[in-house]
Amino acid sequence: MLLSNLKQVKICLPGHRVLKTGISLGIFLILIVPALGAGGSHDIAFWKSIRAHDFAVPSGESEKLAVEIVDLAADPDPVLRDECGYEILADWIYKRNLLSGETLEAVRRKLIPGMTYHIGESDNPTVFRRSFSALYMSILAARDLREPFLSESAFRETLTTALTCYGKEQDLRGYVSGNGWAHATAHVADLLKFLGRNSQLKVADQARIITAIQQRCGSVPSVFVWGEDARIAAALASIVMRKDFDPSGFGPWFKALSAENKELWKTSPLDTTANVHVRTQSNVLAQLAARLAAVPNDAVSQPFRAALNATMGELN
Repeated sequence: MLLSNLKQVKICLPGHRVLKTGISLGIFLILIVPALGAGGSHDIAFWKSIRAHDFAVPSGESEKLAVEIVDLAADPDPVLRDECGYEILADWIYKRNLLSGETLEAVRRKLIPGMTYHIGESDNPTVFRRSFSALYMSILAARDLREPFLSESAFRETLTTALTCYGKEQDLRGYVSGNGWAHATAHVADLLKFLGRNSQLKVADQARIITAIQQRCGSVPSVFVWGEDARIAAALASIVMRKDFDPSGFGPWFKALSAENKELWKTSPLDTTANVHVRTQSNVLAQLAARLAAVPNDAVSQPFRAALNATMGELN
């Protein structure tokens, strides 16, 4: 690496963070800031240098760079997309609160169309932009829980877009050899987890999320094998743990799943597609039950616990 042979020094960054690097911050910034690729965007060496130097940036640079980082969501290189794009945004937005509300909103507006970019396509690289736009958006949603910046209209647009992803996404790959994680189902679940905790979520929205998840799980061609069911269960748990939780949103799902399961075993030979749909939903609800078993009894509606356990008992 460019800085590997230089003597280590300690540099104090704004916010009293101490960074060990192999060069003074001023010289480091001179080296990395001009590193522009085609079209004025920064190249892979630039982003790797920021990550390698504890995400250090010159004062004020994080605002414009954060908007540029959104483009990394579409990159087929997992180092750029995940290790650089996601980790840099997580550090600047959530860990260090470097970005203003205006910049956060600019990032959000750029991510929204990315979440549905070429949606409906499958087995091609467009999935990365959709999936990682949702994952990057989850950082914003997590930040908003701690320091609200989302307007009501921005929150509703983000929620509706996430639900659209579950309704229309056809590329359900998990890990892609050579390109790393696609994981659109899991990344949208991560976003819904944080949106589900938001004070702006209305009671009616709980049912919208539950229904979207039910439909996603009930229409997949194969059971989830890349941990998606656990991530979806975390999104459902964020709703169940709300003080204004309305368990009626789960009622239609439990009833429909019970009926699907009974119908499944009436046919011979076994309808393998129907079995996948029943098993996928069952696996998600089992993950939810396991999560809820670890929380105090008074933190979850007892009638809901009973209804969930009864449904699981029918399926097992």
